[in-house]
Amino acid sequence: MLQAIKKLVPKPLFSLYHYSLGLLGNALFLFPGRKLHVIGVTGTKGKTTICYFTYQLLQKCAGKTALVSTTFFAIGKDFKENKTKMGMPGRFFLPRFLSRAYQKKAKYAVVETTSEGILQHRQRFIQYNTAVFTGLSPEHIEHHGSFEAYRKAKTKLFKQCGDAHILNINDKHAGYFSVYPAKQKWGVILDKKIASNSLNKILEGIFLTPKTLKINEWEISEKNKRKIITKASIILPFPGKFNAMNLLLALATASSAGVDFKKLIKAIPELKLPPGRMQELTNINVPFRIFLDYAHEPLSLQSVLTACREQLPKNHKLICLTGAQGGGRDKWKRKVMGATAAKYCDFVIVGTEDPYQEDPDTGLRFRL
Repeated sequence: MLQAIKKLVPKPLFSLYHYSLGLLGNALFLFPGRKLHVIGVTGTKGKTTICYFTYQLLQKCAGKTALVSTTFFAIGKDFKENKTKMGMPGRFFLPRFLSRAYQKKAKYAVVETTSEGILQHRQRFIQYNTAVFTGLSPEHIEHHGSFEAYRKAKTKLFKQCGDAHILNINDKHAGYFSVYPAKQKWGVILDKKIASNSLNKILEGIFLTPKTLKINEWEISEKNKRKIITKASIILPFPGKFNAMNLLLALATASSAGVDFKKLIKAIPELKLPPGRMQELTNINVPFRIFLDYAHEPLSLQSVLTACREQLPKNHKLICLTGAQGGGRDKWKRKVMGATAAKYCDFVIVGTEDPYQEDPDTGLRFRL
């Protein structure tokens, strides 16, 4: 019924409705997003992990930090599980949460900033100090109408934030976000040649071994001259190259907030992954290893399966249990993710995941 009503209402009217909610919510709570150092993390994948890493680094090295993410809401050490099925909840949630964080003396707030949230103006009237771009691949296309519209939605965060931009320059779409002005422009790169692209700082990661990462912090002058200002070698406390990139982006984000880089490096061994992100289940007595990961789009699944292959001894088999995006959303991903799982695994099991209002038997009956 609700979906039918939405189709009848003109999109501009819906946009005005959400804009009004954003303005009213922030006004009611006296615009709390202007009283904290707010960090927005956006992109197709990695948002939750980067938010969680950044939250931990700031909490350990700089002061009380708040977190809004797909898995958790946190203010300091006070955690609450996110059961809303939204990384960036609406209906006054964000201004109310930021107000509570400010009242509890938080200095920083890390906010997972989704394209859906941006589309509904949930980021408006918040004074973001830092915007982080994690990378981009096709996602929510049916909702946004096209990949270009999806990408354009995310640029609004960078237009809104003029202090610090942190960009994953391994990603081919980074240039699309680098054109927006900011006082600090960081590029983060892993195992590739450096390209400046109007940046004034670069954080470079180079794998020395599958678990050892060399990190160089480069400073770039107005004449495009580069010099290394910090060097470090670390042992990664978690598997996967994609997690190395997540870590580098979190380090650059915390450093852009004024935290001493050497202090951040010392905190790395204590970092933990969020639940459901390359989470190894260790409390079960079975003769094999089990990893749980949220991978919800083809490139994420490929990264996870590649990391699992790296962990796998020779002559051992890799089994993948995967599902389909529920509720009729992004149906195009189903075949692609199935093909990805088949390419990297010895056995693939397909489940229904959370079907929402979609009948999980429909597809099966169609195929039969």
